[in-house]
Amino acid sequence: MERLYLILDKDGGALAQAILESPRITEVVQLRLTEETDLDFLQIGDIQCIGLDNSSASLRGTVTMQRGERLVVRPTAALGEEARENLRIQTDFQSVMYPVTGYWKGQKAIKGHDLSCGGVAFHTGQALRVGEVVQIVLPVTDSPLLLRARILRQLNTDEPLPLYAARFVEMCLDEEFAIRKAVFSIQVNKPRPKNRENAG
Repeated sequence: MERLYLILDKDGGALAQAILESPRITEVVQLRLTEETDLDFLQIGDIQCIGLDNSSASLRGTVTMQRGERLVVRPTAALGEEARENLRIQTDFQSVMYPVTGYWKGQKAIKGHDLSCGGVAFHTGQALRVGEVVQIVLPVTDSPLLLRARILRQLNTDEPLPLYAARFVEMCLDEEFAIRKAVFSIQVNKPRPKNRENAG
C-alpha cells in the first residue's frame, strides 16, 4: 500500500504530495512527488513530511537531492501526532448544523472558516455556548460526513456573523482518515504566492 505524505516548508506552507518509496524512515528517505512541479526543493532545503496514515511516521528533514519527481531527504527530527493534528486550512464551504445538547432547535446554516484534522472553525448566526455539542455536515470530504463537534470558544472576526472554534468528538477511524485526506488535498491545491518570501 502506498504511503502518502504531505510536504510542507519549514513554516508549514503546503508544497506537494509525495509517496514514500523507502521501506521505512532511516538515515536517508526517498520520496516520489505525485505531480510535476517547478519548485526547487534543494533551494527550499528544510521541509516537513506529514504522513496521511496513522502508521506513517512524520518527520522534519533537509532535501539533499532532487531528480525529476524524486527527492532524497535526510531526516533531522521526528514529528509527533500533533504535527498531523495541527494541519489547518482556510476553507469557505457552505453547510448546516443540528443541535445535540438541546439549547436550540432545527437546522442552522454555517459557513466554514478553517478546517484541521481535529476540528473546524465556522461562522453562524445561531448563538452557541462553549461546551455544547452540535452535528455538522462536512461537505469537503469525498462523501459528506455528519460529525459531532464540541464548541471550544468564540473567535474574533471582522465578519458580521460570529465565528466559533469546535473540536470533532466521537469520530471513527474512517472519518478521521476522510478528513485528513480532504485537508491534504485542499492544502496542496491552494494557490501559492509567487514570491514565497513575502508569504505570511
